[in-house]
Amino acid sequence: MFPALCLWTFASCHYIYPSMLITLNTSPPDSPKPPSVSVSPSAEIEEGSSVTLTCSSDANPAANYTWYKENEDSPKASGQIFTITDFRAEHSGSYSCGAQNKLGRSNSTFHLSVGTGSSTMIVNIIRTTLGVLILIPVFLLSLWMRKKKALRSTTEAPEPEEIELDSDPEYENDSHTAAQTEDTEEQEDMV
Repeated sequence: MFPALCLWTFASCHYIYPSMLITLNTSPPDSPKPPSVSVSPSAEIEEGSSVTLTCSSDANPAANYTWYKENEDSPKASGQIFTITDFRAEHSGSYSCGAQNKLGRSNSTFHLSVGTGSSTMIVNIIRTTLGVLILIPVFLLSLWMRKKKALRSTTEAPEPEEIELDSDPEYENDSHTAAQTEDTEEQEDMV
């Protein structure tokens, strides 16, 4: 049996066994390349939100991943994905992802911090503007209703007042008595 021949082409070795005509493709062993880290959500991190960190590195054999935070000796997590739920100010700082296999180790460091609040400020401005826009029509409606009520009360005719007359017998029949006196005088003249 003949020994296998290795024919290297672009980072892989093709083993050729002449007696069997078998070709095996393998990648050469390699220590981890500097890992790349992705942060999700990729936008500004708001306090209270959940943050997922993903670390990846090209390595052969595959790398094992460990997460560290600056100035802390013990690892925060192991595995390719590290999630921080309820992100707060104390979670801010420099983190590193370490990729390691039997041939070596490589790290990438990055910084996480609570957002500056520009998006929160924009949301608050929008909320305030909407609140004012809702209150303006309510205020104008209130003014209109007051004005309408005031106009209604000035245009309505006042109810007539009831006046009690004091019926005094001396004045009650004066005109009647005077008329009777004239009639009596006329009758006397005719006779």
